[in-house]
Amino acid sequence: MRRTALRLAGNVCLLTAALGLTVPVAAGTATAEPAWTDRAAATVLPQFRSVRLPISGTFTGPSEQIALTGTLDVSVITLPNAAGGGTAQIISSLDDTSGTGATSGGRYDLVGAHRDDLPFSAAATTTLKVRPAFLLISPVVPPNPVVPPNPVQPVTVSVTVGSTGVIGAITATVGTPAP
Repeated sequence: MRRTALRLAGNVCLLTAALGLTVPVAAGTATAEPAWTDRAAATVLPQFRSVRLPISGTFTGPSEQIALTGTLDVSVITLPNAAGGGTAQIISSLDDTSGTGATSGGRYDLVGAHRDDLPFSAAATTTLKVRPAFLLISPVVPPNPVVPPNPVQPVTVSVTVGSTGVIGAITATVGTPAP
């Protein structure tokens, strides 16, 4: 019985000492935001989001209008600054994407991946727009010579990024933008 009482008293003393060490620290930082909150983590830690988007539409190719269908994979990584704002990296890559020429009826293949690094604002939500470059492989129709791939920009990718680096909507549209 006496041994149990001594053990209990020792545990109470250890608990009291542990509380005595943590209470002054907690009281001294009561006005500061705790380091473990979501807001603090968003301003320090990189954010990542990846989506697979179906794409379709018509764009102006080197020699004719091309109706495009396929899939675009978009990955976004934000590296926020401690004071807000930062840099967003947007990686776009095509998957099983082809087009049909409006005049020739020929089949075009589109391949490639593109990376863009853009700053985002510390003041408000920013919409980042990029036009990744891909390779357009023209149809080989004898007796025409083999034509090397042409770089084209048929897609506009839009990404919404908050001031703390939180990634919102990711969209893609096909078409040749007005000059």
